[in-house]
Amino acid sequence: MKKILTLLLCAGILTGCQDDGKKFLKIGVGAPGSGYEAYVAQLNDKLDKNQSFIRLKPVYTKNSGASVRLLNHSLLDLSLVEVTALDHALKIEPEESTAVSIGRFSNQKYNVLNDGDEIKENFATVADVYDKTLHIVISGDSSVDEFSDIYNSNLVIGSDDSYSKIICEQILRTNSIKNDITSNTAFTTVEDALERLKDKKADIAFIFDRVPSEKLKEFSTENKVKLLSVPQAKLQELIAGDCCYSQRKISDDTYPDIGVNTQTLDMEVLMLASIYLDDDTVKELLENGIMGNKIENTNEYKKQLLHAGKSLHNIGFHDGAYEFFKENGVDVKQTTVVESIIKMNLIAGQD
Repeated sequence: MKKILTLLLCAGILTGCQDDGKKFLKIGVGAPGSGYEAYVAQLNDKLDKNQSFIRLKPVYTKNSGASVRLLNHSLLDLSLVEVTALDHALKIEPEESTAVSIGRFSNQKYNVLNDGDEIKENFATVADVYDKTLHIVISGDSSVDEFSDIYNSNLVIGSDDSYSKIICEQILRTNSIKNDITSNTAFTTVEDALERLKDKKADIAFIFDRVPSEKLKEFSTENKVKLLSVPQAKLQELIAGDCCYSQRKISDDTYPDIGVNTQTLDMEVLMLASIYLDDDTVKELLENGIMGNKIENTNEYKKQLLHAGKSLHNIGFHDGAYEFFKENGVDVKQTTVVESIIKMNLIAGQD
């Protein structure tokens, strides 16, 4: 049965809570062991070192899309998501999402089902926290020399987020390669994708990881591999057709055992916050967490600020983030909040 929640009720179920003077915020991190979970651990270390009142409590979800849906229904305070999820997570087709809250409190399960109506976005951007880069990896003895040669190859996608499949589909479609991304492609972790390449169970691996990828660097010291570039013309076509990607050059000294310059794509990983999370908390999270490194080099700090505020997507910035970036001389787009009800169908939940 559909439930209509008012803004008052929504404010009541927001999950941040106080304990021993600390404010604990629930943040969606995808599957256990993901890069998002590792990033949150590093962020908590910085918050602790900088004596912040905020601590982040990881919540496992299926993927970025599930994190967006749970955040939109105020069952999370924050989420780390691949930018590709923003155009797909709130489609009107009903889709169930499960979250498992872990750690400090008790384990709780939440199921959320989109209710079939178009849903208002009740979240905003905090920062672009880092970029994932596509690495197109093939065995060193492969007969594949360029991207067009991968036609009908056995593909494997290595990523900690299943929404990475979307960019693979777009790349293959843009380059007129007819691989069926759903039935002819395995999706797994970065480590397993590289092992499949090594064991000849896959001809090519699409690896999504930060640069440099420590997993790829370690793998390439023991196994001969090559990196392929996305053709320049097709790369520009792809970027022009989707505002969420940017071009990336991987220099030949990034992976010394591979040693080749590569043109490829970057994809943003965003931290999103509920629009009902107070501005001071978001500003504190940015000041002593995301931007909490004590950097004496003003130019380097400015560079990091510009990266954090560069979100290419049209989701505006949370009011607290907007104020933080404005105070630091960085122009970002502010979110416009429209007072309205939230439509949702909460199947099960407790806290």
